[in-house]
Parts: sequence; structure tokens; C-alpha cells
Amino acid sequence: MMKFARRAILLGTLTTMLTSVWSRIIGAPGLPAPAPSARPTWPTDVVSKLYRDAHRRLIDPDAFEAAFDQAIEVLRASNAGKIEREEATTRMLAIHAEALRHPPPPREIPPLRADEVGVHEAMALLRRAIAGESHIELEHPWAEVFHSFGQFTIEGWKLTAFKRNRGIKYLDAALSPDGHMGTYVSWQAREGNPVHLLSDEEQDRLDELIEGIGS
Repeated sequence: MMKFARRAILLGTLTTMLTSVWSRIIGAPGLPAPAPSARPTWPTDVVSKLYRDAHRRLIDPDAFEAAFDQAIEVLRASNAGKIEREEATTRMLAIHAEALRHPPPPREIPPLRADEVGVHEAMALLRRAIAGESHIELEHPWAEVFHSFGQFTIEGWKLTAFKRNRGIKYLDAALSPDGHMGTYVSWQAREGNPVHLLSDEEQDRLDELIEGIGS
């Protein structure tokens, strides 16, 4: 777990660094299956996809570790100008495709307790906000939250989420109006975190929504 966390920090640092450099150059039970994404343009987009699919438990942890190490080497070569962006993206896509060939073994999902908020229920709540059917009300401006937890409400639900530098990294807790509770730990023991299991487009839209409130 600690190794995985260290890689998350490294990913964030490298992504920020590379995005800045390239911007200056160019001036710029089962859960529903994630919606298909458009072909990534940047190598860092593929790294993000690799990381998201690992959180969705589509990639075995050992396969993810190997793929991440390979991806970082490609990113370093691209950043140093040793390979073109197009070649770096092609290599990254191949790394991602190979990683997906190694899913984790099946795991037993424990029964949902009567007082718990399940993964499906939390995802449905977030999707209603993403679709504009419900509104997000922030306890504090999201711009003031950095590498910490922030609180907000949707339909009377009290939610806590972790923000690193932008958007929502993961949902930490959800308290329903009738007192049911879901937590990071309870969701990890089941299908996974509700935010992680949203499609790429849904995660991106959720980040845009919460960052845009009050701006």
C-alpha cells in the first residue's frame, strides 16, 4: 500500500511537470462498465488511464507495478527529448494494453450491512450531480482545499472527499439523510471507491463541476 501511495505521488509530480513543459511547447453485484474514452493525445493521458484502471481493479497490482515502471521510463525519455511524443504515446498504449491482459484474481464481495452505503448507491448519487440532476453544495470553496479533505452535500447527503491538487482523488465518506454510512474502508472491502469506478469522462466532469463552483 505504501509503495502504491509513493507511486501516486510520483505520478502527480511527473504529470504536472510534463504538462507544464509540453504546454509551453505547443501553447496548450457487477458495476456498469466505464464508457469508452477517446484515444489519448499525450503520454501522461495514458499514465492516468493506467492508474485509473488499476483503481478499478482491472489490473493486477504486480502487473501495475511493472507497467508503471515502464511508463515512467517512457515519460522520462520523452521529457528529455530522446523520443517524439507520438512514439511515447504509442509505447504507453502498448504498456497499458499489456497490463490489462493481467487482471487480478476474483475476490469475494462481503454482504452489504443494513447500515452501510454501498458502492452502487454512492456512484448513483455522484452521477446525478454529474448529469445536472442534483446540485453540489460546498462547505468551503474547493479552491481552498489542497492535499486535504473537503466536505460537500448532494441531496442532503454529507460527503467527504480527498483532493490532492485538483478535483476529487477519492471519496472518503458518505452519510445518507437516514443515517447510513459508507467509508473508504468499507468500499475498498467491496467493489472499490465510488469515484474510481466512474468512467474517465464522469471523473473528469466531476472534477470540473466541483472546481467550477463559486469561480
